[in-house]
Amino acid sequence: MNKNIFILTHGDTGAFETGSVPFEVRIPLNGHGKKSVKKKAEVYPGLLVADHKNDKIGDMHSGITGVVTEVTETQVIIKAQELAAPAEGEEPKPTGVEPVDLASLEGEELQAALKGLGVDIRPFIRRCDLLILNALNPEPGITYAESMLVHAKSTINAGLDMLKRLSPASRTVVALPTGSTAAFDGSDVAFIEPAYPNSLDELVVAKITGKEIMKGVNVVSLHMLYNLGAVAESGMPLTHTVVCVEGKNIVAPIGTPVGALLKDASIEVTDSDTVIMGGPMRGEATGDLNKGISKDTNALFVMPAGSTAPISDHACFSCGACIQHCPSRIQPNMISRYVEFNELDFCRQENINACMECGLCTYYCPARRPMLQYIRLGKHKIALEESQVAACALQVEE
Repeated sequence: MNKNIFILTHGDTGAFETGSVPFEVRIPLNGHGKKSVKKKAEVYPGLLVADHKNDKIGDMHSGITGVVTEVTETQVIIKAQELAAPAEGEEPKPTGVEPVDLASLEGEELQAALKGLGVDIRPFIRRCDLLILNALNPEPGITYAESMLVHAKSTINAGLDMLKRLSPASRTVVALPTGSTAAFDGSDVAFIEPAYPNSLDELVVAKITGKEIMKGVNVVSLHMLYNLGAVAESGMPLTHTVVCVEGKNIVAPIGTPVGALLKDASIEVTDSDTVIMGGPMRGEATGDLNKGISKDTNALFVMPAGSTAPISDHACFSCGACIQHCPSRIQPNMISRYVEFNELDFCRQENINACMECGLCTYYCPARRPMLQYIRLGKHKIALEESQVAACALQVEE
């Protein structure tokens, strides 16, 4: 087995590329109940298109100039085009929004302003004593971290300063790959061997604290910090994000179709190829090249047809490969079986929630069972079951 596939450092790959303006954006919504635009409405960069009733979840804004062609519960579709010139005597149409002075705000006012600018502030305000910035590339093949620390240093510093204003942590540590020369004022630095799965938050915490518990510790990814820094630096809504497309780092409008980003990276996709949103170990396949990227989309990969054996529904034959490579020291083979037959109590007994979802069990499984997908399904079913039990308990109390 070639261990080089797990390397997480790639050197400085240069400044990020600015993607071309897509022919349309499909801005994904997730519980954004109030749509601020209607079909045929003209929009411009930074214009609010949908807000969320949760005061900690960021609102959504247009990243391009164009016309709304469709508004649904799951997305707002905007066709890129120049806006019509104002008629004689009409006021000029707006082409952008005014920045917000974030430096003058504190506490709840600052949080509300960031939420209004599109930032999901939940990851930044969690109660903790120790705050860790995970500045490693999250998975093999993703290459933005080192370039981000060099070519977007001002944005990262702005994000880190804002993060410290939001977080209650008394100490901040930046986790860097061994050999990195990056420096951060007011923060300690810890070096992590850049080999997957060492980039997982749980393993980063264990390396820094010497304890295998997350209590009292909050971990923020470099990608999230970059998005926060872009807003903190400009005072403008979050409309773009960085996506690593097969090693090419592109700054693209949120909602850019997957197919448009692949085209920007000069990647052709055939009907038999598999397109993965996210990293090759933990990402999820999509068959819809028109699907728009979200704020959290950090990578796109294409697995050519025939490059790997297909996932199967073969029964586990207890070879133990998944157990041998599991960093959580649980039994993925047994858990996946229990999920398969809906034995959720046994999943709990096998500590399913200790799974870090690294994907190594799926990678090493010779039967090509969808181990990670089974475990994610099991966690989802358990969470759903527990929420239903809690709802019933509340009804009884009433």
